[in-house]
Amino acid sequence: MPKKKEELDLRLIKSLSENCRKSITQIAKEVRISRPTAIARINALSKKEIIDFDAKINIAKLGFKLISVHFELQKEEETKSLLAKLLICPRILQLFQEVGKNRFTAVMFAENAETMMSAVECLRTALNVNIASWERIICLKGESFGLKIALDKCEKTPCGRECGTCISFQQSECLGCPSTEDYKGPL
Repeated sequence: MPKKKEELDLRLIKSLSENCRKSITQIAKEVRISRPTAIARINALSKKEIIDFDAKINIAKLGFKLISVHFELQKEEETKSLLAKLLICPRILQLFQEVGKNRFTAVMFAENAETMMSAVECLRTALNVNIASWERIICLKGESFGLKIALDKCEKTPCGRECGTCISFQQSECLGCPSTEDYKGPL
């Protein structure tokens, strides 16, 4: 039996990371602890947000493309409101900030090349961010991400745009924002 709580937590995390759909009985047996102890420690780790059990979607299997967008926010006083919009954008899978700087990297998805270019342009124009570069990327490890699926579609995008008024959308170059009623894609 593990001696330290930290060692026990690491064994639980290892077991869950191998297959998070294992039964509690199987996990407890692997880690050599009782079921109630396993349940309590997993609940504690989850409550502390050390582990989570969100469903992840394999982007490559859906045929989506990934892009990495590197940008800078010019006005620090606007950073908080811009970040709030970026964090709810359904196309942004991950958002990173350089330590101590106002520079960011967003990993985004798009259904096709035209929608990809439109999404980058939307960042530049709707949110007025200074895009340093962007490129298509592929996953070498971890093709699954948490997607923001909107069941209740809105008229406007989270960043405040209306897809129906966008030239790219009108010319069927862009599928639109997955959170809007206008969206023409699979989500």
